[in-house]
Amino acid sequence: MRPILRLTAFLLATLLVFSAHAAQGKLGFTVDAKFDRKLLDADIKQVVVKSVAPASAAERAGMKAGDVLQQLNGTPLVGSSARKFFAAMGKVKPGDKVALVVLRAGKPIALTLVAE
Repeated sequence: MRPILRLTAFLLATLLVFSAHAAQGKLGFTVDAKFDRKLLDADIKQVVVKSVAPASAAERAGMKAGDVLQQLNGTPLVGSSARKFFAAMGKVKPGDKVALVVLRAGKPIALTLVAE
């Protein structure tokens, strides 16, 4: 399999796992991510919240569809590694707190999600 196809398959598989379970910890949102493609990794250009599940950790924290993720636990996302982002999200366990900064209507908003 060509390297770019392996990367695409890895990112899609990771996204599906993240949206379903976040490694047993459920956060309750899915994303639409845009990346600058590289041979073995990809830099994040933008991560937009696609949907927020009703009565989920994300909804309780105030997340809304259309929010643009800016930071994950204090680390800026734009320009960082997509692989590291999805790996970090995949390690979330029930009870873990995930600190996010989202951009909504041009204003940054800090959210703390507690995984279920």
